[in-house]
Amino acid sequence: MRIETRRFSCERDGLTIRGRELRGEGERLPIAILSHGFMSNMRSARAYAVQLAALGYAAYIFDFCGGCTQGTSDGPTTEMTVLTEVEDLKAVVAYARSLPGNDPERVLLLGMSQGGFVSALAAAELGKAVEGLVLLYPAFCIPDDARAGKMLAFRFDPEHIPETISDGRCTIGREYPACMQGFDPYAVIGRYRGPVLLVHGDADDCVDIRYSVLAAEAYEQAAPRRCDFVRLEGAGHGFDAREDRVFLDALRPFLQGKHLLLSVDVELTGFERLCRPRETVQYLPFTGESQTPWFRGAVEPGACDRQEKRPGWPWHCRADYYLTGEDYTGAPCRLHVVNEDKGQGWRPSVRAGGGALSFLADAQPETVVENRPKGPLVRIFARVP
Repeated sequence: MRIETRRFSCERDGLTIRGRELRGEGERLPIAILSHGFMSNMRSARAYAVQLAALGYAAYIFDFCGGCTQGTSDGPTTEMTVLTEVEDLKAVVAYARSLPGNDPERVLLLGMSQGGFVSALAAAELGKAVEGLVLLYPAFCIPDDARAGKMLAFRFDPEHIPETISDGRCTIGREYPACMQGFDPYAVIGRYRGPVLLVHGDADDCVDIRYSVLAAEAYEQAAPRRCDFVRLEGAGHGFDAREDRVFLDALRPFLQGKHLLLSVDVELTGFERLCRPRETVQYLPFTGESQTPWFRGAVEPGACDRQEKRPGWPWHCRADYYLTGEDYTGAPCRLHVVNEDKGQGWRPSVRAGGGALSFLADAQPETVVENRPKGPLVRIFARVP
């Protein structure tokens, strides 16, 4: 798809916000607005914007006012706070919604680190104006860090915050930590009742994943089963190429209105290979469990992934197994899962014997596989009633 890129600008409180629009083909495109992290800039979000433009979005990246050490928007770093960035983002949302070639009813917010925190707060204010929210390793730790007097490399007395604080490379103002010291993000973010895709690595040494666990719980309490939490094993603060592939594979069904129904944590328990003149067959028995708001249970004994290879043909893999547990109503539930790959990607089938998850037979499921040494983590997204 041809992607057009152009500069744009809008204003907030007399300050000019500057950015780029990356536009796919077509008219009345859905809108995606991407927010960078603390003292980063819009270039860090460009690769994701390209992906969204290729999927048919009008994607917007921009520099926060005072939020970059090397940025193009107005404002000094000493006047930037999380809350001023929320206002910046809302200004960009209003601008993008005003353009005649965009669909103002379809707005996606995607934020990384502090940009994720900002996006979550903006979505809570904008409500139904936001169709979907994507948070990558969001920095919900900022209020705790402000109370501790330790924010990244910045150190200060939280009881007596100086007018400016420097880490030797950048200077922020007193209001940056001060406005967060009495702030509870989890009391605010649940006001957004739309779908959320939350992605965080369990090896993040900048923002501990427990902050995203608490965020997922806050979203779940406010509106059950609308937050899809993807925990990336071994991922840090920022994703490498492999982790980006997992995220983007999860993003596509999310954009289609699908939810994370099953997350099967597979553990391989054996391996057997049979070599014949015209084929090779491998058997990989496994166990595992799934823990999502939709279903909690374990793989029944006897589960196996059968992999077959014939000359001139790709591997044909077929995992056939049952899960036993409870559905989201607390009722006993047994699911039959068949996941098959004939060389063109995994195609799942999920059937319930009845009950609350009986809709899965016609739910157009999709599989996202995160490969790991002990066995894959298999996530199945599907449409829900």
